[in-house]
Amino acid sequence: MTRLFIVILLVALLVGLASLEQHVIQSAYHKLENDTNTLVATIRTQSEAMQDIDTPENIAKINEMYEWWLRQERRLSMLARHFDLSQVSINLIYAKNFIYFNNDEEAMVGLMQVQYLVKTHSFNIGTSIQNVI
Repeated sequence: MTRLFIVILLVALLVGLASLEQHVIQSAYHKLENDTNTLVATIRTQSEAMQDIDTPENIAKINEMYEWWLRQERRLSMLARHFDLSQVSINLIYAKNFIYFNNDEEAMVGLMQVQYLVKTHSFNIGTSIQNVI
């Protein structure tokens, strides 16, 4: 009876840890997705109105997103492959550089790649049978 109780306790602990892992990953990617969508909408509006995108607000937003992602990347690297996480960093740097240089087309390419990575990695990194094996 005590062995059964210990096994049930260990399984419950593993399920709880897997749920916590999934929550941490999903919340990080959800915030990044929201921030990216906001910046994409802003840049799209500015480029359609033929305005410069290298405004202090856009530069501050992309810098904030990049610094926040670096902090998350350190934390998430314990749960996921660093290669998957670094792809997001690379594309944030790509978008950041082109926002600085006022190139709206290339900045949008970088931000669209971040959106794609957020959608695909949040499912690939999460708890699944393939990731457990």
